[in-house]
Amino acid sequence: MIKEIKKIAFLSILFLSFVNLVKGQILEFYKPIIITYKSGILNNQKVDLGIFDYFKQDTSKMKFEYLKYDSDKEALYKYDDVDKRFQKIMCLGSENFKSQEKIKLGIFDEFNILRESPKNFVASSPYGKYPSHHKVINSIEILQKTKKTLILRINYQDEFEWKYFGILILTDYKYENLEDDE
Repeated sequence: MIKEIKKIAFLSILFLSFVNLVKGQILEFYKPIIITYKSGILNNQKVDLGIFDYFKQDTSKMKFEYLKYDSDKEALYKYDDVDKRFQKIMCLGSENFKSQEKIKLGIFDEFNILRESPKNFVASSPYGKYPSHHKVINSIEILQKTKKTLILRINYQDEFEWKYFGILILTDYKYENLEDDE
């Protein structure tokens, strides 16, 4: 009995000494994230930066998009690096809604967006059905829309079809000094 206890103690100490040599992977780092990162200046305009990528310790290496919310036009814009201008990706008002096509956000596949209800939008593949093992945005919900703030819930899935959501908090900087309920 004492021999077994000594053997177990020895193996435990031996095991613990090798634990520090092994580098593990934290799977949380391998799921895509969607968040509003910070505000920035682009073409002398204050805009929001949204991250659409896997988490990295150095956030400057993460894929982000310049996003602009315009409450007067009830629209959300994304900066297009190729055309060097903002392109409309969502019309938020029901009377001026026009479906948007081939929207690309960070690491996610392109998608078309259609209004399902006044606060819900459904994303779909512009090429038919998404094949397996793709990172896709499934839907977008408007949680709050005021003159100053737009809060969106982005529902998405990774290449293993695990479902997640991210929150984007966007500001119309023309009204950044207003209270949110105005």
